[in-house]
Formats: sequence, C-alpha cells, structure tokens
Amino acid sequence: MKTILAAVDLREDTGQVLARAAQLSMQHTAQVVVQHVIEGTCDAESAVHEAMEQKARGTLQTAVDAAGFTVPSTLQVEFGVPHACVTHAARERCADVILIGLGQPSTMVEQVLGSTADRIVRTSPAPVLVVRNRSAHPYRRVVVAMDFSPQSEAALEAARRLAPDAPTELVHAFEIPLPFEQAMLRSGASSEDVERFRQTRINEYYRQLLDMARRHALRDSVSVLRGLPGPALVELTRKHRVDLIVLGSQGRNAVVQALLGSVAKRLLSEAGCDVLVVGHGRG
Repeated sequence: MKTILAAVDLREDTGQVLARAAQLSMQHTAQVVVQHVIEGTCDAESAVHEAMEQKARGTLQTAVDAAGFTVPSTLQVEFGVPHACVTHAARERCADVILIGLGQPSTMVEQVLGSTADRIVRTSPAPVLVVRNRSAHPYRRVVVAMDFSPQSEAALEAARRLAPDAPTELVHAFEIPLPFEQAMLRSGASSEDVERFRQTRINEYYRQLLDMARRHALRDSVSVLRGLPGPALVELTRKHRVDLIVLGSQGRNAVVQALLGSVAKRLLSEAGCDVLVVGHGRG
C-alpha cells in the first residue's frame, strides 16, 4: 500500500478519519493525501473563493498536525461536488484506499439518492474504508463477509493488504427465504425436512469457506451465521469484538440501492465497527 486518500468533511468525523489514516500510514509507510471539498460555491467571486480556501486549509492543517502523522501528508482543498472530486482524486493519485467518515444525509436529494459516503462507495475506483470508530489502534480482528462471488474474494484480498497482521475470519450469513420455506411446507415437507435442508446448506457453505481459507493460506476461523445477511452481520459487529468488517458491493445504481437497500448500505449505517467496501473489479 503506497497511497492513502483521506477525504474529510471539516464539519464532522475529521479527527477519527485522520487518526486512522495516520495509523495506516505508519503501518504501511504510505503517503497520505488529505482532501477537503468545498461544495456549492461555483458562483462565488474569486476573492471569496480564496478566503474560503485559506480558511479551510488552515483548519485542515490544524487537524492534520493533531493526528500526528509520521509520514508527511499532502493537503488538497478544492471546490466542486464532493463524491465526484473524491473519486477523481483517487484515480489521479492512484490511491490504494479511500478513507471517509460516515456523514449524514443533509438534503432531501441525499435522503433519496444517498449521502456523499454512499455515492463514494458506489463510484470509487479503490476500496473505501468508512471510519466509524474513534479508536485508531491497529485492527485486531477482521471479518470478511463472503458470498463466494469474485467481489467477495477481492474483498478478502483487500482486507489482507489493509490489515496484514490481523486475524481474519471468513463469514457467510444464510437463511432460507421465507417464501421458499413456505413453498416447501405447502408441497408437503415437514418442519424437520426444512431444518435438514437448512443444515445441509449451512454445511456446504462451511466447506466452501474452508476451501477459500485454504486457497488463501489462512489459518484463521470460518463460520456460517444463521440469519439474513444484513441483520446477522450487523449483530456480529455489535456483539463481538470485531474491529473491521470487509465486503464487496454490487455498485447498483443510486435509485435502486436507495429504494431497495443492500447489505453494504445497512452495514455502513448500522455496523459497530469500521467498514471496508470493495466494488466490482477494485480488488
């Protein structure tokens, strides 16, 4: 890992995002680009632009100094649409990972189409680490949510690059969809038949996780959670000592994802730990 892009909103999350960036920079001896985007000032006069930029740069420098970077960082303040500027900077700088805070939807448009964090996750050319926790200790336990797709395998590889020293657990969440279970019962299957079917699938997923662990030379644990993926993974991050959960994102269009939701979107808003999301082809 050579380059970290830390995109911060000076109104919130700045300290914890920069603290995590400093920790990862020290761990990987990586350069850090600290970016802040000033939104909605296209029509402002040049003097106003300059004053706003100077003030933002001063605030950003103070926050960077407080974070205690051991590797010199680069400050980048610009004007534009935040998610577009962040993804452009990631491509331009060849960032290995983007760090952001969760933020909150601040307008009706963001409530419908998703926050800036949602949009960065969907459009980023690099894995996106959403920093939820204030602790900046090195990650001690990493969980990778597996659905056996190429994306989840890319997520595993990204997790090992980001936290190479942390124990890594492979997890798959499974539950028989209720309509399918009801169809089985209507066709004459007993409750015991349904449970046998469920256990057979769980055993098969467990074997696939073990195969995946062997292929990647992992000596850490694997487990299959019973339950729908979103709620089961959120509960895992909240009730167990998980520092980081990693998963792939289908990167569906903004309207579909906002209306229907996704496992990634649920974890971004409800997880009890940091979340690393790897999009299609970004492993």
